[in-house]
Amino acid sequence: MTRDHDINGQESGRGAGLGSGPRGDLDLFDVIALAWSERGFIALLFAGLFAIGVALSLTMLKPSYEAHARMLILLEDNPTPSTAGSGGAFMLAQVMQSESELLSSVAVRRRALEQLGPRQVLGPDMVGDGEVDALKALSHSFSLSREPNSSAINASYTAGTAERAALVLNAIIDAYLSYREEVLIETGVAGLSVRRSQANGAVMSAQQARDDFLVRNNLANFDTEKQAAEALVSALTDRVSTATANRDSARAGVEAIRERLLSVPESIELYVENGVDAVLLDLQSERARLLARYQPAAPAVVAIDREIEAVQTFLAGGNAEGRGQSRTGPNPVRQSLETDLATRDANARAEASMAASLGLQLTQVRAEVDRLRQLEPEFTRLQQNVIAAEEAAAAVAGQEATASARRSSTLGGADAVRLIDRATPPIEAKSMKKLGLMASFIFAAGVAMFCGLLRGYWRVYIGAGGLAASRRQPRAEPRRSPPEVPADVAAAMRATQPAAAPWQPANDLPRDIPILARIAERTA
Repeated sequence: MTRDHDINGQESGRGAGLGSGPRGDLDLFDVIALAWSERGFIALLFAGLFAIGVALSLTMLKPSYEAHARMLILLEDNPTPSTAGSGGAFMLAQVMQSESELLSSVAVRRRALEQLGPRQVLGPDMVGDGEVDALKALSHSFSLSREPNSSAINASYTAGTAERAALVLNAIIDAYLSYREEVLIETGVAGLSVRRSQANGAVMSAQQARDDFLVRNNLANFDTEKQAAEALVSALTDRVSTATANRDSARAGVEAIRERLLSVPESIELYVENGVDAVLLDLQSERARLLARYQPAAPAVVAIDREIEAVQTFLAGGNAEGRGQSRTGPNPVRQSLETDLATRDANARAEASMAASLGLQLTQVRAEVDRLRQLEPEFTRLQQNVIAAEEAAAAVAGQEATASARRSSTLGGADAVRLIDRATPPIEAKSMKKLGLMASFIFAAGVAMFCGLLRGYWRVYIGAGGLAASRRQPRAEPRRSPPEVPADVAAAMRATQPAAAPWQPANDLPRDIPILARIAERTA
C-alpha cells in the first residue's frame, strides 16, 4: 500500500529525498509493497538458500546416542571433610556440588582416557594420536544434572554410536570412583595395588633382562664365576711358576750328569784270576788240617807256616797284580748315572709339558677374566636395576599394607557412592536434522526477505530518486551576469522554448508498482 496524499490532503510526494517531507520514513505498507514487488527475487533466493541448508542438514548432521547413568550419594557415612572452622557437616547442596566437581574433573577424564584409549573415545574417525581430541570430546560430550533436594546425580554422555556412549560413560564413572577413594579417603589402596602389580612387573622384567644377559654370555652366576676365574688365575700362576722351576732344575741336573758321563768309562775290569790266592788259601786250609793232628811247633806245621809267609810276602810285594786271567764289564757307576740322566730328562720334559699346558690354561683363564671384566659394567647395571626394582616393590608393598591397615577404620566411607543405574547402550538416537531444517528455513527466509527489501529500496527510492533529482536540478554553474539581449530577440526565444514538464517528487513510487489502496493522512 502507498499513500497518495500528504498531511494537507493535497496530492504530492515526500520531496526530493528520504525524510524531506513531513514523514519521510517508510511505514508497514511501503515495506509490504516493496516485498511484493520483489517476490520473484525473494522466492528464488529463498529456494536456493533453503536447498543448501537442507542438503547440509541431511549430510552433516548425524544422529547421536546419549547414554545415562545414575549415582546415589550417601550423606551419613560420607567421609567428606566438614566445613572449615564450623565443625558442622556439609549441606546437601555443597556435598552434591563437591561430588559433581570431582566427577567432572580433568583427572577423572584423563584416567578414563588412559583406561580406554583415544580410539575407543573418538571411534574410527581418529586422526593422529588423538589424545587432545579425545579429551575435548570427553569434556564436551559429558554432562551432569541433579534434581533439587535430591542426593542422586544423573550423568550422561553423547557419542556417535550407542555402544561407545555406554562404554565411555562407564569408564568415566569407574575412574571417578577410584579417584574419589584416593582424594577423600587418602589411602589409595586400589592405586597402590596397581602400583604394586606394576612394581612386580618391573622386577620380573629386570630379572628377565639380567637372566637373558647371563644366558647370552654363557654364564650361570656372574659374581661366582668371576671370583672363581680370578682365583684360578692365581692358582695357575703359582703352578706355572712351580712347573717352570722344576723343568729348569731337571734340565740343569741333566746337563750336570751329561758332563759327568764324559769322564766315566763305559766299561771297567771287573776282576783278575791268578793262582796265588788259591795257593795261599790251600796252604791256610792245610795248616788248619795239620793243627788238628800236630802241635804248632811241629816240623810239618812250621814248614807250612813258612810257605804261607812266603806267599803272603809275594802278594804284599805286588808281584801278583795284573797277572793271571782278567774279566771286564759295564761300568756300574756309568749305568747309575745314565739311569739318573734318563729319569731327570723325563722329569724335565714332563715339567716342560706341564708348564706349557698350564701356561695355555692361564692364557685362557686370563682371557675369560678380561671378558668378565668387560661385561661387569653391563651386569652391574642390570643387577642394580633388579635391586632397585625389588626395593621399590618392597616399598610399595609396605605402603599397601599400611594403607590397608589405615583403611579398616574408614572402610565404610569408600562405599558412600551407590551406582543406581549403570550406563547401557541407548535404543533411540537423537537427531538434529529437524532443528537444522527449521534453522535453514528461518535463515533462508530472513536473508531472502532482507535482500529483496534492500533490492526494492535501492531500485525504487535510491536509483529512481537520484535520476529524477538529476533531471530536476541541473548542476549549478557559476553565476555570471547575462549579456544584454534586445527585446525583440528575447521575445522570439521565449516563443520558441518548449513548455516545462510537470514536476514529479523524487520519492514517488514508479508507475509499475501497483497501488493497493489510497489512504489520506489527516491530522486529528
